Amino acid sequence: MYWVSDAQPPQNIQNAFFFNIDNDLTYAPFNNDFGPLNLANVHRYCRELQKLLQSQQYQGNTKIYHYTKATNDCVKLTNSAFLVAAFMVVILKKTAKEAMAKLEPYAGLFRSYRDASKGECFYECTVQHCIEGLEFGVKQGWYDYHTFNVKEYEHYEKVENGDLNWI
Repeated sequence: MYWVSDAQPPQNIQNAFFFNIDNDLTYAPFNNDFGPLNLANVHRYCRELQKLLQSQQYQGNTKIYHYTKATNDCVKLTNSAFLVAAFMVVILKKTAKEAMAKLEPYAGLFRSYRDASKGECFYECTVQHCIEGLEFGVKQGWYDYHTFNVKEYEHYEKVENGDLNWI
């Protein structure tokens, strides 16, 4: 499994499968906020990537690349990196520190998340903060990949159903 940011998927690589989620898993902003993606999207990403990695079609010497077309878009790059790190924590059982170490060469390109309010943001919330929070939630049993109910989560996440996606 590889993660790459480029305008197009790399060319002329033998036994490679490329996928892109830039327009599939997206964040619905309220104002100037842009993420991180919610737990339903994290779960979907982990589920689909795990299926790819376990697929007989890609076993052997096939390399799987998650590429993002975010070469000039720090928002997409940041959210893409967040998902890759989340996969490492949830599925590969890496620590947040281990996951972020894999992304370290790109960390200077990531934007800090901000709250959804108007006006100036007075704190920094980074990909690392979010991955550390996810790791903590997994360790506490607040998120269990095997029992998580995406439909229930999305029902209660809606404002009209309580906006219950915060612990």
